[in-house]
Amino acid sequence: MHILDFTKEELEDIIVKKYQEKKFRAKQICDWLYKKRVNRFDDFKNLPKTLVEKLKNNFLLYTFEILSKQKSKLDATVRYNFKTKDGYFIPTVFIPKVERNAVCISTQIGCAVKCKFCNSGRVKFVRNLTCGEIIEQILRIEEGRINGVLYMGMGEPLLNYDNVVKSLKILTDEDMVGLGRRRITVSTIGIVPNIYKLAEENLKVKLAISLHSANDEVRRKLVPNFKYSIDEILKAATFYAKKTSTVVTIEYVLIKNKNDDITAMKELIKVLKKHSEDKKVYKINLIPYNQVEKCNYEKPLDDKIGSLKNFLISNGFLTFVRKPYGLDINAACGQLGF
Repeated sequence: MHILDFTKEELEDIIVKKYQEKKFRAKQICDWLYKKRVNRFDDFKNLPKTLVEKLKNNFLLYTFEILSKQKSKLDATVRYNFKTKDGYFIPTVFIPKVERNAVCISTQIGCAVKCKFCNSGRVKFVRNLTCGEIIEQILRIEEGRINGVLYMGMGEPLLNYDNVVKSLKILTDEDMVGLGRRRITVSTIGIVPNIYKLAEENLKVKLAISLHSANDEVRRKLVPNFKYSIDEILKAATFYAKKTSTVVTIEYVLIKNKNDDITAMKELIKVLKKHSEDKKVYKINLIPYNQVEKCNYEKPLDDKIGSLKNFLISNGFLTFVRKPYGLDINAACGQLGF
């Protein structure tokens, strides 16, 4: 068993009922795992030796092999390439910023959504990552303290719902990782039933919708394996925003001559207004396409990107252009694959 698969309450249950130890031992274990990031049970110094032996005999701690670490020469971003216990590869990206250090984590091996502009979509879907494998990515980062987590790596988080939600509970538990809820973002292509479910979990993490077009026909060409209409997705996203009192990010990859003209922006404005008269429910994140090998798409010119941003702002929508991190090591948005 992977010890990182368990919430604090589950660990308490094991410690008290199975191992006949005091409940506070679970908190001590969490402190070693998540606060001190100690990677050997033998180094859990304030635990009885008998309990340490039980942990060693019944649990795995870290299961990944670090195949490689690539550091960007452009911005100090670090891409980790992990190998799972069953021999598959997953990417994780450490993004150092002035305001906070973030880590972009994967949730699946491969991705079944297969967005045409995304390198992860070229990796055959194998399986969901376990909760422990999701959490381990964060704990294995060696560059510094993590105070932001982005569920934006390989895979569709809401197609691995149970493990993602469990990992969110571990991340936000003060006795475990202890991250602020507003410092965690879950990005989804739009798995409508699970957006509603996530809203009811009361986790109140940030939600990002990978939209990329406000036109169903255009979106279907960019995102071939999606089930729900744009209206259904935005209805669910608006519900999430209101239920959790958060702002939903609309992610929009800009691809030259595909979805980057004023008509496309007008369609976006129209459909967002349709679902909420309050424009503060959403913020728009324009993402200039990042080059992927053997893909013929291009990003628009910078001047055009700027004009589209200004057009959206002039229509009342908070709009940003996402800066790429780790372009030279295939660590930027859309580049994660093997």
